[in-house]
Amino acid sequence: MNRADCKTSSRDAAILAVMDGLQVQWLLEPDALDLGTASEFAIEAIVSAVLDPRPSPLA
Repeated sequence: MNRADCKTSSRDAAILAVMDGLQVQWLLEPDALDLGTASEFAIEAIVSAVLDPRPSPLA
């Protein structure tokens, strides 16, 4: 697996993990979460980090 494939695989796994978590939260309390808005934010943040990686301020 090359570096690009690894990035794609990591991005895809991260998006699926976030989506699963958001769906569980929504199922537990549907009125507490705008699933569409939260999903859009998470996907944009993950894709942005993959396309324009920057050092983490937490590192």
